[in-house]
Amino acid sequence: MDENQIGKAVNPTLIIFAGMPGSGKTTLARLTARHISVPLFAKDRVQRVLRDHNLADASTGDGYYIILDMADEQLSLGLSAILDATFPLDHFRTVASEIAARHQANFCAIYCTCSDDAMWRDRMHNRVQYVPGWKPVGWDDVQRMRDYYQPWNDNALTVDSVHPPEVNFPKVLAYLQAAAPRVYQPVQPIPERGK
Repeated sequence: MDENQIGKAVNPTLIIFAGMPGSGKTTLARLTARHISVPLFAKDRVQRVLRDHNLADASTGDGYYIILDMADEQLSLGLSAILDATFPLDHFRTVASEIAARHQANFCAIYCTCSDDAMWRDRMHNRVQYVPGWKPVGWDDVQRMRDYYQPWNDNALTVDSVHPPEVNFPKVLAYLQAAAPRVYQPVQPIPERGK
């Protein structure tokens, strides 16, 4: 399949860009959305609107529910969607996977990280502000998030943002071309419902 046809594939794809703040996920998500003409739903942008209209605090998970619902709508129409959020825990990852499965869609996750803390910390101070009126979290928040951020294991392509976007982006496109229906395998076992 031609890379420009990924968004118009017979089998729609739910594409997730995840990772801690400042890991390069938004840059890659935006490059991908523009390149393959697929709508991008960013949790920070949704959360900012909720905050601005006094519908939710900036630190709630409400933005996840909204972007997942918007992805559900796109997939129900046979269209692909891209989600941009930290996705630190199994719960929302599993929900995303279940949404894709319900629509017989491909599930494709890209986990962004940075293996050089000095570069990462510097990036946190100088990064592009993609969401107007939204104050991104700082390096202290990254350090705190490390304590609970669950690994993606084999559920995602891992890209290291010590490499520039022009190196990582072709890896992302190749991964998307090989996308298939898959089920997210949680790090923590899911308790049986009703127990």
